Amino acid sequence: MSDLSLALHALLSRKIVSLLSVLLTAFGVMMALVVLQFAAAAQQRIDRDGKGVDIVIGAKGSPLQLVLSALYHADIPTGNIPYTEAEKWMHHPQVKQAIPLALGDNWKGFRIVGTTADYAAHYGAKPAQGQLWEAEFEAVAGAGTGLALGQTFSGAHGLGADGHSHDHQLYKVVGVLGPTGSVIDRLILTSVNSVLALHGQETTPAHEEHGDHDDHHHHHHDDDDHDHEHHHDHSEPAKQPAEITALLVKTRSPLANINLPRSINRDSMLQAANPALEMTRLSAVFGLGTRSMGYISAFLIGMAALSIFAGIAGSLDSRSGDLAVLRALGYGRHRLFGLLLMEGLALTAGGLALGFVMGVAGFVLLAPAIPALGAQALQPDIHWLWLALTVLVAGLAASLLPALRAARADPAQLLSQR
Repeated sequence: MSDLSLALHALLSRKIVSLLSVLLTAFGVMMALVVLQFAAAAQQRIDRDGKGVDIVIGAKGSPLQLVLSALYHADIPTGNIPYTEAEKWMHHPQVKQAIPLALGDNWKGFRIVGTTADYAAHYGAKPAQGQLWEAEFEAVAGAGTGLALGQTFSGAHGLGADGHSHDHQLYKVVGVLGPTGSVIDRLILTSVNSVLALHGQETTPAHEEHGDHDDHHHHHHDDDDHDHEHHHDHSEPAKQPAEITALLVKTRSPLANINLPRSINRDSMLQAANPALEMTRLSAVFGLGTRSMGYISAFLIGMAALSIFAGIAGSLDSRSGDLAVLRALGYGRHRLFGLLLMEGLALTAGGLALGFVMGVAGFVLLAPAIPALGAQALQPDIHWLWLALTVLVAGLAASLLPALRAARADPAQLLSQR
């Protein structure tokens, strides 16, 4: 019989203790793996959605809120900005590209975004069916919205599905974008002028210009008086000046990333936020939760190591006769030491394998339930290897003392304990 077979038989002889050790290890590994995977998926999504945008320009308020609302569509906008004010910065010599956004309406919780074709191009989104919009109230649906080509729908005021519906004007889906794995998959795109016209604002003369009355609606989503005012605007002949929500800006140089926001914040009624800086701050807060979960995982893995230690050490006395027979059969101290280490590693490897299976299954089941992450695929990385090595080392360390004790024991002493 091989040493591995002997080790496995020894573990099977104390099924309950062995199973407990395996389960404790598995739960620790599962939690650590799920935390690592969700953190990686979230960071990947943040990087992908924010790539290529140096500055976000919008209304005064929280810069983080501005970035979350305009870039990640994960918060309410800080307010409206006059189109005439935004236009000054759109054509600034340090601005390479400025993409307008008009927010404030939704369809079944999916945000309707008034913008230009540059927005789709920025995320590499191309129509899988149909084409991009050409006329007012034509819309292009993101891959995850569930809208079909040719379908008509009305937008609802605000960013919640229960907002007032704009039934007087329907959008028509003229294109459906292919999946990109970015925020655009959860958006419905249309022209800026569609948004302006829907809410009784002046439309912009140039195709590239944009208005955002929707955002104005959204900003005052909880203000009934403003809501009623905007609904009345639809029938009033006098149109309001065009307003937009935000500009996504790509600058011409790294120096402009520093100087331009300062100029905007100092010399205008607008606000400029640096997405990289704001998301770094948010990640620092998010990291606290990740670290907390990491500590719990480490605690469980530590408990599993103690369980392995207790299981092997506690069984030594009852196994003294078996160990004495093995010594009599010619097992040296080193071989006996290796045999006990093998038991600990077998328990650890079993828990590690089960933990990885549970962790992967947990991520696959939970990821689709978090819209912000989307359907993220598993992303094995170097952290998985470090996790496996850490757990194996913990199991090995837990087995060392019992293994040393068994190896050093005198055969006659072992027989006398029987």
